[in-house]
Amino acid sequence: MYNRSMAELALSAVKTSHHLRPLDVHRDLLAVADLIEVCFANTIDADGRAYLRQLRRAGREANLLNWMPAPFEQAPMPLNGLVWEEEGRLVGNLSLIPFYRMGRRIYLIANVAVHPDFRRRGIARALTSEALSQIQEHHGWEAWLQVRADNITAYNLYLGLGFQTQARRITWQSTPEQVEKASLISIAESIASLRRSADWLQQYAWLLSNYPPDVAWNLSLAAHNYKPGFWHELARFLGGSSTQHWAARWDGKLLGLLTWEPSRTSADNLWLAAPPETEEAAIRSLLPRVTDRLSSGRPLSLNYPAGRAESAFFSAGFRPQQTLIWMKVTFT
Repeated sequence: MYNRSMAELALSAVKTSHHLRPLDVHRDLLAVADLIEVCFANTIDADGRAYLRQLRRAGREANLLNWMPAPFEQAPMPLNGLVWEEEGRLVGNLSLIPFYRMGRRIYLIANVAVHPDFRRRGIARALTSEALSQIQEHHGWEAWLQVRADNITAYNLYLGLGFQTQARRITWQSTPEQVEKASLISIAESIASLRRSADWLQQYAWLLSNYPPDVAWNLSLAAHNYKPGFWHELARFLGGSSTQHWAARWDGKLLGLLTWEPSRTSADNLWLAAPPETEEAAIRSLLPRVTDRLSSGRPLSLNYPAGRAESAFFSAGFRPQQTLIWMKVTFT
């Protein structure tokens, strides 16, 4: 639980009033884009570069400021947040992205960035602390953020501010070249085939286990939409969505299921439904065969709990793109 006294709030306001202010979307977006690019130059991916292009375009064209896709992974525009200025120069940034979950307002803290020349001065701490105060004042229920597992300094900072670790997730990704190599893998232990209607209840239960509510709300996964049947297929077709499902079986036993879903980001999504005891066999069977059958040639991305079945992902031609620690604060 996060609880901050009025004395702490007043002290923070005095210390940061000359440097910390709300984000001004009409004049800050170009500077924010430049700052994010400098701070994350070593880790930014294709989706991150697309996000920066959108950010700069919005900074130049005021009519784009109302554009804001819902899923966070589709790089929403930061219409709310905080910045830190030093002598008229923007050197710190924090974005606040509101969501509704279970009828309550929650906030995602993102794009926490401090220029390398101004680090170790408490700017990130001041930005995050002020963001938590504002969320609490606006009756937010929870604040969430994601931090790279190799960013120990940031992780310890968030722990010190009251965040608690909720999950560690790896994004595994395959490139067309890796898919080609993976398709040569011979699998003898199981057989991959199309999903049967009778598999649905088990698939749904396994999806909920691997992508629990505290994870799924921040991903594009909508497991309830994968239910088989004519009317469900028709609704997906009319809604412009398409999915494909495969199952791995051995000796009549269902080992796991894999769903392919197209994405507007740089890689299409795969969702794995399998229990820990059979997930490695399911991965070794399903991933090579499914990637061999997909004709789009686009990279494939699969989000999964860290520390599970990693050797199986490697053998199937997938590589870890990033490992993120999901953290949250619940307000009293």
